[in-house]
Amino acid sequence: MSDNRIPENLVICIDTSRSMYRKDFSPNRLACCISAAKTLIRERSNLDSLSAFALIKYSDKPKKMIDFTTASFGDNINKALSSLHCGGYSAMGDALALSIKTLIAELRKIGAKTPRIVLISDGNYMKSAVDPLKMARLAQGLNIRIDTFGLGNTRRDNILKKISDITGGRYFYNNDHESLIRSAQEIADDNYKKYGAGKEALIENPAFLRKIAADLLRVQDLTKDQEQRSKQIRGEVDFKKCSICFSDKNPYTKGSFYVTGRYCPNCTTPFHIHCLAAWADSQKNHKVKRSGTARCPHCFYLLRIPIEVTQIQKLRTLTKGFKEETAKKPEIMPAKYIQDVGLLGEEALFNACPVCHLIFEKGQAAVQCGNLQCNALYHEDCFKKLKESHCRTCESKLHLY
Repeated sequence: MSDNRIPENLVICIDTSRSMYRKDFSPNRLACCISAAKTLIRERSNLDSLSAFALIKYSDKPKKMIDFTTASFGDNINKALSSLHCGGYSAMGDALALSIKTLIAELRKIGAKTPRIVLISDGNYMKSAVDPLKMARLAQGLNIRIDTFGLGNTRRDNILKKISDITGGRYFYNNDHESLIRSAQEIADDNYKKYGAGKEALIENPAFLRKIAADLLRVQDLTKDQEQRSKQIRGEVDFKKCSICFSDKNPYTKGSFYVTGRYCPNCTTPFHIHCLAAWADSQKNHKVKRSGTARCPHCFYLLRIPIEVTQIQKLRTLTKGFKEETAKKPEIMPAKYIQDVGLLGEEALFNACPVCHLIFEKGQAAVQCGNLQCNALYHEDCFKKLKESHCRTCESKLHLY
């Protein structure tokens, strides 16, 4: 791949409504569009092997034919393109909505590529609840460019040009097969770094991160397949245990997992929402902190932390100094040094250290809080990191004799 190119995620969105069967393009409009799409994929892949393609067709309703895949799976894309046929009306707004949704799912992943939609249509569309121009404005807010290929006679409202103008994309008017192929070749060659700069700046914007982040799933939101998958990966006993604190009980609210437990929608890893917020707050990326989002520790999917949790965090930060002034002097408790944490039994090995949130191993030394209602366990090195030796769980001041 040339150094001055940037990989893209391209959604090729093709109109397959019955008007695309007109024969003003030989043999018909749809056949020429399929040929242009194959040209675009082939020539872009030759120039940039890292760009990926998704295929969406639409008539009465849109359908995703192929999710994002690279050139190595080109045969699958070509087969899907060759299977297209005409029929029904043109739900352009719905198709753009599905295209944007497909791209957002990719933007949530770490190392996301620059998003782009190539819309190929004759410009005819049916009036529906989903307005194409509204979708174009949504795409503009997400910095998704929409390039449009128009076929045949231009409509008075020229909806395709309006969509491209709103999103900063390019509009191509085509009156024959040859001009359609030239348009495809231009888009194939059109992924230089100057087009990626805006996206790179926006993807780090806290407001943008908050906008595209995925909502966490509750226990009752899991489908049977997701529930079964989560059980298989983690085992029955861990299905409703937080993967950060390794407990069913929320260490912040003391409630059960069913109340404050959530799952990553991408990999179904379980968390307490407060544990996830605390984990996110411990990370070094300040832009992610400010956005009220977090990357899943398991699959790095971008997740939205509920607003009420982030507000509580901010309130705690603002009132921290006041609380420290008015709080009672913490009780001094003896801390117990344990040479081998395995001596405390099997259950102790699955406790998570309140500092690093990692579990213990047999033969590992630990320090135990002397508060009998707490008994928190710390790794020996983690205990040394406690601020003024205050237990993070019960706030007792610990003294190691």
